Amino acid sequence: MNTMISRKWINGLFIIHCSLFISVTLASCADWDDHYETNASVSDTQNATLWENIERNSELSQFAALVKKSGFDQMLNASQTFTVWAPVNGSFDYDAMAAWDKDRLLREFVENHVARNNYIASGSIAEPIFMLNEKLMYFSGNGSYSIQDIGLNKANIGSSNGVLHVVGQYIPFMQNIYESINNEQFALDSLSDYFHSYDVKELNEAKSVKGPTVNGEITYLDSIFDENNDLFLRLASYINREDSNYTMIMPTNEAWHRARNTIRQYFHYVPSFEFMENTSTNADEKKLTTVNLRDTEYLTDSLTNLLLVSDLFYNNNLYDNKKLSSLQTGERLQCDSLYGTTRTKIFSEDAAALFENTRRVDKSNGAVFVTDDSLRMRTWTSWNPELRQEAESSSLLAWSANVAPGSPTSIYVSETSQNPDVPGKVSGYRYLEALASASNANPELDFYLDGVRSTTYNLYAVVVPANIINANKELKPQRMIVYLGYANEEGKNKEVRLKNPVDGGNYFYNDSSKVDTVFLGEFTFPVAYIGTGDSSQNYYPYLRIRSSVTNALDSRYDRNLRMDCLILRPKEFDEFLKEHPDYKYDDGNY
Repeated sequence: MNTMISRKWINGLFIIHCSLFISVTLASCADWDDHYETNASVSDTQNATLWENIERNSELSQFAALVKKSGFDQMLNASQTFTVWAPVNGSFDYDAMAAWDKDRLLREFVENHVARNNYIASGSIAEPIFMLNEKLMYFSGNGSYSIQDIGLNKANIGSSNGVLHVVGQYIPFMQNIYESINNEQFALDSLSDYFHSYDVKELNEAKSVKGPTVNGEITYLDSIFDENNDLFLRLASYINREDSNYTMIMPTNEAWHRARNTIRQYFHYVPSFEFMENTSTNADEKKLTTVNLRDTEYLTDSLTNLLLVSDLFYNNNLYDNKKLSSLQTGERLQCDSLYGTTRTKIFSEDAAALFENTRRVDKSNGAVFVTDDSLRMRTWTSWNPELRQEAESSSLLAWSANVAPGSPTSIYVSETSQNPDVPGKVSGYRYLEALASASNANPELDFYLDGVRSTTYNLYAVVVPANIINANKELKPQRMIVYLGYANEEGKNKEVRLKNPVDGGNYFYNDSSKVDTVFLGEFTFPVAYIGTGDSSQNYYPYLRIRSSVTNALDSRYDRNLRMDCLILRPKEFDEFLKEHPDYKYDDGNY
């Protein structure tokens, strides 16, 4: 039995976490992690060990040879209690299995036929049993008995350390999803190399059975290992557990490389860049800090590969994901949406596309769907999503001010049930309000922009009207100027004033009769920011929105700023939405 000890990664943070297999308590079996000693009182007819009984049986000579090669003969000759379902000669490909390495032979063949404790074929039984390799088998019958529907030729051969059953066929080994990430049946070595690069295997001395000391070093009769793989927890996908039920989409090498080439363009970095840091809430106290990245190529590769696999896993026990359990090769998935294990929500049209031209292969803890030469994932669904940032998020409000006379801005996070006469929706019914501190002041709000890739975005600001709560408020549009700060290809901080794409002018206006999504224009970020920070500091470009109302315009415009959220929508996605207005995606409003 292997326990899994891993670290969980969420938004760049590693959290030490220990995940143990759920123990299953049965009437006649105990947890496979425990080591039990046989009761000393045995009948005279059961003085031989399991290994001795297997060796004496001529029709089990091939099974005995493979057990010996795997090294498990010592365990079957020791005092622990086991039940063995031993297949007769000729019921399996002996020559092929004899060529396997010791570890594979032990796990996929020998441990697939052995369980801890005594399982007697008697009376009426229908019992799930975990074998030594953690695979769940079903032992059943009433008069005649079978294991996994394979009949027993001879049952209940008593031994000093357990029970031996002779079966007419071997029990086929069924890989779980984790074990299937290999290059044996399909060309999956790109996926396999990446996933298994996170594998770590360590001896668990406390759970292993110690043998004699040889040359001053302890040897082990039964070695129990802890297998670590960060991706289990990073992706919240415990595909190594036999008591789980997952679906995984497996991209072939061709599909992997195509997707990888697409994703890489969103993660272009420069070795060093300037970051506008706020030292207080005063806009005049900003400073430039130079950020140095150690290995930009590694950062690009790391994020590219991680995002490529991040939405390939689905828990079949949740929501509409349950339909994946019965989805067969060639069928079109009919569902409202799928939830990936990383909490990505993919609606019906995109969900169905993921399984087009894939081949289902059942596994011991779910199923995999192997793609053809393409991974049918829309870029904005997973790799380059719309970035929606709530204005009231204090961690991303870089600084604020009142420009002329320069006194501090009064900022409020307002909560509202929303005036029903105001069209549009305030997300989460919360927005940020910045009030002018004097009759001639203009509030300014500067927002850090989180998750920015090296790509082209269409920028939007969702502006809230004055009567969102109080219907008696006078309605006047806001007159705003907008600046964008970013690092260029040389890593130098640049600040540009955005032009209104509607009239080419310097000012932006909202429709004060509704919650208005104001288009701020298109902008291409030459370098990516996502992934450049650590647990103590993150780095961002910024968007500066400033009210611009002179005394002469005071009667026409509202000096105060009311911001619901900012939206950075990838340009290609924005163009798709304009052509497909009914397209459903996860924008946080569902």
